[in-house]
Amino acid sequence: MTKPTIALVLGDPSGIGPEVAVKVLAQEANRLQANILIIADEYELRKGMDIAQTSFEYDVVEQFEQANFSAGKPVLLKFKSSHPDAIQYGSATPQGGTYVLESLKIAVDLTLAHKTHGICFAPLNKQAMSKAGLQHRDELSWFAELTGFDGFGCEVNVVDDIWAGRVTSHIPFKHVVDNLSVDSVLETIELMDSTLKSAGFEQPRIAVQALNPHGGEGGLFGDEEITIITPAIEKAQQKGIQAFGPFPGDTTMWVVEKEAMNSIVSMYHDQGATALKMMGFDRGVTVQGGIPIPIATANHGSAFDIYGKNIASTPAMENALKLTVRMASSYQNKHTQQG
Repeated sequence: MTKPTIALVLGDPSGIGPEVAVKVLAQEANRLQANILIIADEYELRKGMDIAQTSFEYDVVEQFEQANFSAGKPVLLKFKSSHPDAIQYGSATPQGGTYVLESLKIAVDLTLAHKTHGICFAPLNKQAMSKAGLQHRDELSWFAELTGFDGFGCEVNVVDDIWAGRVTSHIPFKHVVDNLSVDSVLETIELMDSTLKSAGFEQPRIAVQALNPHGGEGGLFGDEEITIITPAIEKAQQKGIQAFGPFPGDTTMWVVEKEAMNSIVSMYHDQGATALKMMGFDRGVTVQGGIPIPIATANHGSAFDIYGKNIASTPAMENALKLTVRMASSYQNKHTQQG
């Protein structure tokens, strides 16, 4: 089978992105998983190598059509940010945000054109992107605009083979209940089912969390489980989805392990993510769930405070690349068959 081609973006150059990306690509086994197209300013790539005190061979092209992956080496697609000022390292800046937005836009365009089959990006910074003019609340909604996607999407956190999505995300906690409905819970369950299937799970088993303590205790502590969450689970089951619950938030992970489930659907941002990150924050991955092209990144930030110190760990970025390859293979096969 032909290897998928992965667009790899260095993230915010003011942080640890170039360092962790270089450390991952310096390992031959990681490079050989796929055809790797690095979209970066060569200066920032080399700077990442200097920080990481490691290197690897790569070819350089001006346009994607010049890329030749037959030698098994990554190919650098040369990129220059339009921001007139030099990068300031170790902090959130408009320069870093512009670099991220422009390099990621190239990656999205190439993947939409089926020239690349998935995107793996090193950590970025929302504040820097906002300073660069991004009007969206997060990268997920920006990716939705770029890809013309108007359906439901959510960030999916992955540690090992447990995937966690959420019905509500980047909103104040006091607005969570107002944003819960049978339809929104059902949409999230359906999204998790389709996302896991795109990663090779034939029949995902999904644990749906309750909202209230003890699962509401039959309505004593709240009735959202009765009026919203259970009806959504039942509708999902009628569609052939293996969804179960609702399970109290403090015992969900025990159920997931005991019943060999693959996925969690939470009602709000930190409900499932906290337990998942406790399982393995240093190796977690974030998938842009719902977006029509595969996009994944490490489940941590740009860590400006340790920029240049060569102490950034790589398991999360390494897992992000592996997971992108896994999803990109499915995406590539799907569009090859359609073509």
